[in-house]
Amino acid sequence: MCLATPLKVIKLNKNKAAVAAEGVEKEVDVSLLGSVRVGDYLYASRDLAIRKIARQEAEKILKLVEDWNERKPPK
Repeated sequence: MCLATPLKVIKLNKNKAAVAAEGVEKEVDVSLLGSVRVGDYLYASRDLAIRKIARQEAEKILKLVEDWNERKPPK
């Protein structure tokens, strides 16, 4: 099982989007989705965007992940 973290679109170039989450940036293919704009949030699998999600939902999930990371004991 994996946890999908919302990715924020920070740049677009045709059917590719530069996305970021938790300080990590990567590029995903957005050709399966309809209209994608800078500022949108996506879920992706293996560098392929599979679903857009509402900003409010994405921000809620990102806050939960941030809170969880702060509670993890150090290794």
